[in-house]
Amino acid sequence: MTNISRLSRPAIADIIPYEPGKPISEVQREYGLTDVIKLASNENPLGPSPKAIEAVREALMDTNRYPDGGCYYLKQKLSERLDVKPSQLVIGNGSAEICELITEAFIGEGDEAIIGRQAFFKYRVAVQIMNGVIAWADMPDFTHNADEMLSKITAGTKLLFVANPNNPTGTLMNREQVTYLMDRLPERVIAVFDEAYYDYRNLDNFPDTMSYLRDGRNIIILRTFSKSYGLAGLRIGYAITTEEIARALNCVREAFNVSSIAQIAAAAALDDDEYLREGIRLNGEGKRFYYDELKRIGLEYIPTEANFVLIKVPLPGREMFGELLKKGVVIRPVDGYGLPNHIRVSIGLPNENRRFIDAIGELLREKS
Repeated sequence: MTNISRLSRPAIADIIPYEPGKPISEVQREYGLTDVIKLASNENPLGPSPKAIEAVREALMDTNRYPDGGCYYLKQKLSERLDVKPSQLVIGNGSAEICELITEAFIGEGDEAIIGRQAFFKYRVAVQIMNGVIAWADMPDFTHNADEMLSKITAGTKLLFVANPNNPTGTLMNREQVTYLMDRLPERVIAVFDEAYYDYRNLDNFPDTMSYLRDGRNIIILRTFSKSYGLAGLRIGYAITTEEIARALNCVREAFNVSSIAQIAAAAALDDDEYLREGIRLNGEGKRFYYDELKRIGLEYIPTEANFVLIKVPLPGREMFGELLKKGVVIRPVDGYGLPNHIRVSIGLPNENRRFIDAIGELLREKS
């Protein structure tokens, strides 16, 4: 039998395939449980916007047709809200797909990209696929650091990725740090700011990345409908950038990369401001609950600007993940980010948050 590793591209040899979270049905089957909650994937616990659901129902009869490859109506709506031209927008199968479009367009063999050590995994994979070189930047206090990232710039640097707020740490590179970074970043380096958790941000110190776009800088801002808009299952996100960069991304984008249903749901969700406000309110309430309860049971956590919390645990995070599964609570181990003694837990509905706290408290008592 042919050794497939000899046929596959060397660039992918060191890539570890994405580890999907266990679906609820599988946890129920494996552990004989009937009541399982999932707090592993930073999903909106409210479900989709009612307006999005209704729009999807009406659109189902047209799914025999290919989707609009240019996402015309969604781009029009986004351009009005963001005060940019439709030609400055690129719609993707989730913002994660756009990370791959970025490296396909700008990274060749030996080209460099600067990535934080505990930043979202997709950046490293996208660079590796293209045979690029990753310049790892340390993240003191679990946060992107401007001086550290600037120190990694060489003549071969093409891209710099900043997840803001960052997954899995939940930390924010604040306005002062971003200003310091952008004032010193060479024009030839494209700055990619991944703002997937934008709507959960702290308004007091969040950087105005759109101002750099208005100034004509080489910048790509990523946002998504997967989190605050509750459309993770439909996979749709977008990039806001210059017309020139958008043109390059569209050169490598698959023609029908976003389904018609996803486009219609996203456009409808944009009109549901009440839903968005309720989700943000619920998230803030859940975050405060976690903080109070984690302090009570003596666990350290990283204050978050997103819809999840990174928690330091006394057991290896992978072991904690397995033990919580047995109690019907699905969370995320983060050892793949070099954080073997931490876990990440999403902020869910009030009863789900209480269920997690009760389960981890019980587990700590069992192991003490």
